[in-house]
Amino acid sequence: MKMLLIVFREAMAEQVHALLKEYEVTGFTELHNVSGKGETGSTVHFALSAGANRMILAALPEQVAFRLIDVFTRYRTEHMAQKNEEAFPLHVFVLPCEQVV
Repeated sequence: MKMLLIVFREAMAEQVHALLKEYEVTGFTELHNVSGKGETGSTVHFALSAGANRMILAALPEQVAFRLIDVFTRYRTEHMAQKNEEAFPLHVFVLPCEQVV
């Protein structure tokens, strides 16, 4: 099992949720108004701003996790190419995951 940690701008929530639904990810935890600073700059620190981040944690079987990683990689690459940008506010991290309770 793998834990995907998906960080993205609030404005992208609809697209991210559509990808999760398409790949039948029905269980996850979502945090709103997550702030931070990274390659795309600082996020805004007030609720429901288009510049705020969201974060999704999803515990998934390995095959599903790696399919989603491929999908998000393509999504990110395509959007960066369309906008001719070197950074895009979507990041996916993978962690080992073991349910113990």
